[in-house]
Amino acid sequence: MRFVAFTEFGGPEVVRIMERPVPVPGPGEVLVRVAASTVNPTDLLMRSGQQAALIKELVPPYVGGMEFSGHVQAIGAGVDSVAVGQAVMGVVNPRRPAGGAHAEYLVVPAASVAALAPSTDLVDAATIPMNGLTAIMALEALALPPGATLLVTGGPGAVGGYVIALARAQGLRPLSDGRPEDAPMLRALGADAVLPRGEDTAVAARALFPDGVDGMVDTALVASQVSRAVRDGGRAVSLRRSSPITDPRLTASYVGVLDRADDTATLERLSKLLADGVLRPRVAHRLPMDQARQAHELVARGGLRGRVVLTF
Repeated sequence: MRFVAFTEFGGPEVVRIMERPVPVPGPGEVLVRVAASTVNPTDLLMRSGQQAALIKELVPPYVGGMEFSGHVQAIGAGVDSVAVGQAVMGVVNPRRPAGGAHAEYLVVPAASVAALAPSTDLVDAATIPMNGLTAIMALEALALPPGATLLVTGGPGAVGGYVIALARAQGLRPLSDGRPEDAPMLRALGADAVLPRGEDTAVAARALFPDGVDGMVDTALVASQVSRAVRDGGRAVSLRRSSPITDPRLTASYVGVLDRADDTATLERLSKLLADGVLRPRVAHRLPMDQARQAHELVARGGLRGRVVLTF
């Protein structure tokens, strides 16, 4: 089988197509024939060497990709949650010896996949598991009651958009930062208000809610600029351990999606939310695996209003 990998750290030029045998699922595992997998910021951190300390025990080649969709090709002993031929989506830790999802075939624990409705677009589905699971974890960590106000930084991005949609579905009142041209999309996702980006976000939030909003999900990693938008004693969630929320007035926490990579029930919930149209995938670019370098370049450039997806 073919897979996308790198053997040394560097820019997109180190990414190349390699070959190795198709893996075999063990007990409790499934073999997925991958249809699509996103390229995300973690892949760029791995490739550039910024996560070298986290993969120092691994032997190259290194394979990125944290989420995927495809069809079950084979199942290991004891697996009865999915069947051969079934369409699935799932999450995988690329910092494991077998690597991540940027491959034509992938073995993962059966607990890390969820069945999809037969009519689901698999490229769309590949954008859901990682960001959708992250959004659910963030909202669970906040535990805000219906009617509470929530500031989402980076709302135009994929994970921010999912936080807005899920918050609205739970009866919260989400606000988002964004550019003027992002406003129609953000309001369609469920944002009550669209605020200017940067230092003015907190000012605008306080103009609407003088006592401050009840909570914040910082998907843009700009908490140091905007945390004062949250009321005293409010709650805030960061999505990257290296960007903690340090405002002493707030109850702050961190969520990492790989902590719940085997949360079958939540992955199944995401599959239903996708089928029901609560989560609306946003695909910025679909590229064949042979254009993986270009995919890395697009993600590095930033400014996307959707995901870059490799197809296999």
